[in-house]
Amino acid sequence: MPNMQDAPLLRSSRGASALLCLTALLWLGLDVARAASPEWETPPVSHKDVKPYVDVTALHALVLPPPPEEGSQIDRDDIAGVLARQQVDAKRREMAEADGNLLYDRFAPLLGVEIRRDRFPALVNLLNRSVRQAGQPAFAAKNLYRRLRPYQRLTLTHVCGRSGGSTPDPDAQQRTSYPSGHSTYGWTTALVLARVAPDKAPALLARAREYAESRLICSMHFPSDVEAGRALATAVVSQLDLNPEFQQDLQRARAELAAAR
Repeated sequence: MPNMQDAPLLRSSRGASALLCLTALLWLGLDVARAASPEWETPPVSHKDVKPYVDVTALHALVLPPPPEEGSQIDRDDIAGVLARQQVDAKRREMAEADGNLLYDRFAPLLGVEIRRDRFPALVNLLNRSVRQAGQPAFAAKNLYRRLRPYQRLTLTHVCGRSGGSTPDPDAQQRTSYPSGHSTYGWTTALVLARVAPDKAPALLARAREYAESRLICSMHFPSDVEAGRALATAVVSQLDLNPEFQQDLQRARAELAAAR
């Protein structure tokens, strides 16, 4: 039994330990938040009840190869791609940070509107169901392949959400690099919006490329991860084009947007 004279010291030690644990949890939470899926809407709302048009969970097996093996030439090219993007200027890095969240806000300026469910309920419904559908195969593949992210493998100066860069940490929890969920979501959003507003298609697709590029600048993904996200989104939206319910929702969203422009 500890001496009562030691009680203040014990309380102090326990308090320090608790503080260290809390600090570690906060840093882990920050890393998870930076790597996690973006909020879709502004203001953020739960999307757990959003229903995809069809179940395409297994689509990744038809579209995506496995991620590059560590040490392969493609893997070395991936590493070189991430390291090269450590050199971007502060303005582009700030844009990459902003691209990490509020998905629809990244594309809304190109349409000249704010994509809010109170103003464009049909458009938001179309996007939500499409993005949810794209997330099915993306996260099935993430859970299958468990690829380490760049900031877990490399010593980096710049990592979004961290002030001190990163050192290799292969035992970290976020082994979800392949494919990029942000890239999948960004390309899905752009491809669907390009069907809603065909006149804005070139600008929307260019923005999707920037959006995916931001994940490389943030050191959250490798080039092959974001390319896999693009391929998966393209396959998902191609299937949506054949879905009658999607086509009905698309027509409603077009009419809604046209009335506001």
